Amino acid sequence: MFATCSILVVEDDAGVRAVLADALDLEGFEVRLAANGRDALGVLGRWRPDLILTDLDMPIMDGWSLRDELHRRADLAHIPVIVLSAALWDRDKLGSLGAVEFMAKPFELDALLATIRRAVCTV
Repeated sequence: MFATCSILVVEDDAGVRAVLADALDLEGFEVRLAANGRDALGVLGRWRPDLILTDLDMPIMDGWSLRDELHRRADLAHIPVIVLSAALWDRDKLGSLGAVEFMAKPFELDALLATIRRAVCTV
């Protein structure tokens, strides 16, 4: 169904990253993984996904810095982003990320998949 759609998962927790990769793969998405924002930029230097799914609190380069870099680069700014975070953030500050959706951790996998489908279908 979404076999031609691709997602970059940016998540520092290896267990969460693996669960997301498996679930998205089973749904027919092409998936690439990154452990932090810096790794994500490396992946984005070689490959363009249809969607980026990112955590905010990560070592080396967090989701806030990653999003800033995406906004600065015309070749990456158009990629929709869904943010996942366990931290409680002010909704106004989250709005500055320009994400298509924000989901709190822990999240329901079915709800996340539905959100991803909506985001990919609107691209």
